[in-house]
Amino acid sequence: MGEKYDYDVAVIGSGPAGYVAGIRAAQYGAGVCVIEKGPLGGVCTNAGCIPTKVLWHTAGVALRLDKADELGLEVGDVSVNWPRLAERREGILDTLRNGIQALLKGNGVELIRGQASFAGAHTLNISDGGGGAEQVTADKIIAATGSRPVELPHAPFDHEVIIDSTDAVTADELPASVVIIGGGYIGLEFASIYTACGAEVTIVEALDRLLPGMDEDCAQEVTRFLKHQGVAIHTGVTLDGVEHGNGSVTGKLSDGTEVAGEKMLVCVGRRADASTLELEAVGVETEESGAMAVNEHMQTSQPHVYAVGDVNGRLMLAHVGSQEGLVAAAHATGTITARMDYRVAPACVFVHPEVAVVGLGEEEAREEVGEIIVKKFPFRALGKAHIMDETDGLVKMVCDAATGQVLGVHMAGPEASTLLGEATLAVQLECTAEEMAETIHAHPTLAEALKEVAEGVIGMPINWRG
Repeated sequence: MGEKYDYDVAVIGSGPAGYVAGIRAAQYGAGVCVIEKGPLGGVCTNAGCIPTKVLWHTAGVALRLDKADELGLEVGDVSVNWPRLAERREGILDTLRNGIQALLKGNGVELIRGQASFAGAHTLNISDGGGGAEQVTADKIIAATGSRPVELPHAPFDHEVIIDSTDAVTADELPASVVIIGGGYIGLEFASIYTACGAEVTIVEALDRLLPGMDEDCAQEVTRFLKHQGVAIHTGVTLDGVEHGNGSVTGKLSDGTEVAGEKMLVCVGRRADASTLELEAVGVETEESGAMAVNEHMQTSQPHVYAVGDVNGRLMLAHVGSQEGLVAAAHATGTITARMDYRVAPACVFVHPEVAVVGLGEEEAREEVGEIIVKKFPFRALGKAHIMDETDGLVKMVCDAATGQVLGVHMAGPEASTLLGEATLAVQLECTAEEMAETIHAHPTLAEALKEVAEGVIGMPINWRG
């Protein structure tokens, strides 16, 4: 590391990619600063992963209490106190933000408050937002500035009636009705929250089904549940225009249908956000989308500048960003073999029922290995699912027909996000279905579903003949 610089490594952004990169670089012995213009934790902690799951957890409890009589419980009418829930959300976020600050300090990482932009190859301008500014220099610089919601030109955000996901998750009141534009994972997570909390929900998706790009069987389970909850779903149509006034908003769809609600939540994707970095000052190349192009070491076109998390436009998932941060920190501090492997990147959708996937889907697997074996096991054939009164959903396993290697696991059902840990390890370690089938799983548990589906793959199922 060059001693002429203020820091060995400077990290811009304190989200799950940035603060992880900073801590790991410090653990390798580097002098590190993390620069943050807003609350610690980035989008994930403040307006994404964490606050949405706080709302989702309460929504899930409300759903279960609605069926309390089936469990032998007598309770009164259940309603969600949204302002109280908002207070709980903020309390949890404060705890996590304070935890990140303590972790940075405990690992010897200096926290600098302000907005960073490039002033040269190794120089950063840091503005405090009040007219004050300073400069710092660093041998290696890791950008982790995240992403922002995509805005539709014919439905621009006013952040009051036409809102984005940040507006939705930080709201202090529950809207009576919501039109959600976008049937991907963000839109469906909010749909699950809103409908469970008593709001009227309409979903509009341009493609022919919800959760496009994810396993179709899993998507069908979610669609079936949402329809049962009274959610109106419009697929294969686009939003062509918007009118709003008198406390409501109306969307005109491409098939001539009109949909209306108190709010319109636009969730049509996120865009990498490097807009404040002044990348031209350092010569970093960007893709057409605005993302910072990177190699397997997370280096940009300027080898001393790295980009991790959403800003590189790869897989916009917090846990993937954290792994990218670890790779960048290792490479920047001298472990030149450090590289990112996206082959085994799990993903969860916190809806009802939960969706969790890892590895290859059916079509991808066929393209990669040729002949495959695909088996499914329904949760309704599992004792623990009946105990929980959570019998919707299934587990699907995709295996190489020649070797039995587990190539992918796709689940929709109770606590699928928890079951995903075992499935991810199986794909990572290149386990075979036979090895999973021979592994003793405790009874009664939901994890037995993974053993059961593996037994189906090897042609010796016990508790299901489907």
